Amino acid sequence: MSDIQPSTRTIQQVLAAATVVSGADPEAAILWYRNEPLAPFDNRTAGSLVAEGRVADVLNLLESFQAGFVG
Repeated sequence: MSDIQPSTRTIQQVLAAATVVSGADPEAAILWYRNEPLAPFDNRTAGSLVAEGRVADVLNLLESFQAGFVG
């Protein structure tokens, strides 16, 4: 596996956090991760950010969503 590719564990960590935010809907979390443009990150998806190594940014964004920030 390349150093650039995110590990399965990293992806699972992000998807677990997204599942909590989505109201325990894993399918919605996966769709969000792959497809939702994120305005604070020039409309890149969580998946593309994770691939760039920006896991902390995605997790921080999810934490802010959980705290009530809606964008």
